[in-house]
Amino acid sequence: MGTVKGKIKGLIRYVFYIVLAVVLFLLFTNFFQSFYRVCSVDLHVEGTGMGIRPLEVFYTLGDEEYNGTNMIGVDNDSNDFSYSGAVNLKVSGVTRFRLDFGYGDNVEIRLSDVRYRDYIGSEEYSAMEIAAMPMHDIEVISAEGNSLVLRSYKSEGEEFADPYIDFGAPQVTPYRNLSRVYALVAAILVTFVIYRFVRLKAVYDLFADLITSRRLIFSLAVNDFKTKYAGSYFGVVWSFVQPVCTILVFWFVFQVGLRNSDVGNIPFILWFSSGLIPWFFFSEAWDSATNSFLEYSFLVKKVVFKVHILPLVKIVSNLFVHIFFVCFLVVFFLIYGIKPDIYWTQVIYYSFSMIMLVIGLSYITATLVGFFRDLGQVMNIILQFGMWLTPIMWQIDMIPGNLMWLFKLNPMYYVVQGYRDSLIYGVPFYNNIKQTLYFWMVVMVLMLIGSLLYRRLKPHFADVL
Repeated sequence: MGTVKGKIKGLIRYVFYIVLAVVLFLLFTNFFQSFYRVCSVDLHVEGTGMGIRPLEVFYTLGDEEYNGTNMIGVDNDSNDFSYSGAVNLKVSGVTRFRLDFGYGDNVEIRLSDVRYRDYIGSEEYSAMEIAAMPMHDIEVISAEGNSLVLRSYKSEGEEFADPYIDFGAPQVTPYRNLSRVYALVAAILVTFVIYRFVRLKAVYDLFADLITSRRLIFSLAVNDFKTKYAGSYFGVVWSFVQPVCTILVFWFVFQVGLRNSDVGNIPFILWFSSGLIPWFFFSEAWDSATNSFLEYSFLVKKVVFKVHILPLVKIVSNLFVHIFFVCFLVVFFLIYGIKPDIYWTQVIYYSFSMIMLVIGLSYITATLVGFFRDLGQVMNIILQFGMWLTPIMWQIDMIPGNLMWLFKLNPMYYVVQGYRDSLIYGVPFYNNIKQTLYFWMVVMVLMLIGSLLYRRLKPHFADVL
């Protein structure tokens, strides 16, 4: 058995690093591509008496005319104005754009270093090219190199000056995009560093036990699932009825009682359920896995029994209910007429991520709860606060920008948002490299801490359980 387990552990080790390298490649590709996705107009402009909105960039995405919807403005609260840098547009692939320079009459404006860039390429404009473009209420005083001196004026019959330059359609020069090369090099380097310096023996052992003891874990999980409501008339049906009732109660309170509107074009019940269903699994699995050593103390005291699989038994037992509710949620989306796409399969990835998070937390709390029985009450408080601090019933956009990072420290934010990105927004899991790397770093740290605590305290289990 030891030889078989050793071979399995070796295979898992190589598969782990291959999967890690592929995922890192996707993440780094998205990271390096993000530098090309920015759509902006870079420039330097300065003047005096240009008004409170001295610079506006209007843009269009098709044949429509310029309007106030597709516009980015730069405000100013003094008489003198100077701006140097990028005006980031909210889209990519602009078809036309123009620069507006306030509403001051007879104002001297200095414009230089104008460049348009997007995910395809960029275009730099010389002073002579800009001087030949269509202008309104503005004239060129001088043009040299990349710098122009302009003067605004008020046309006859107009109430105020409206100086602008229409740059038309950008003719970009494509980038030499080497983001995939950089991503491959970065993925190989990070994988090597993790392989060489990070000890992940606990992770290999965990997956090896999952494979070698899979039948025992599954049979114990099925038995645990059946006996949870043993003696009740409806039996395991209560495992599904209670979460459904909870969803309906919250839906009634928030949409009917508090009259929450739909989130974009998505019915509130779908948006809400997409966040609440993963939280159900997380809270139930963590709570039951924490008490697994106490509940199965008669097995813990057996010398030959693999005690460390007990938290996994509880997690798999709760996974049965979670699979049902994910299928239930998918059917719900189909009933509302939302067509499935490839991103729906990412729910498998986010479910796996959540399971790994629960495993890491469970080994810490299951090990400590025998020595500190009040830990169960502390966990109940943490779960109560966690449910309301995780954006399940409210949108993260409600939080001020300077505080948003604090809520994103919660690893369940990654999972809840991941479910919605998969089922609703169609966002690939590797789209946010920072949040993904942070989440897995937290999971690895929790697993290593849990493994260390378990090994140190296991000899004392028989004395406290």
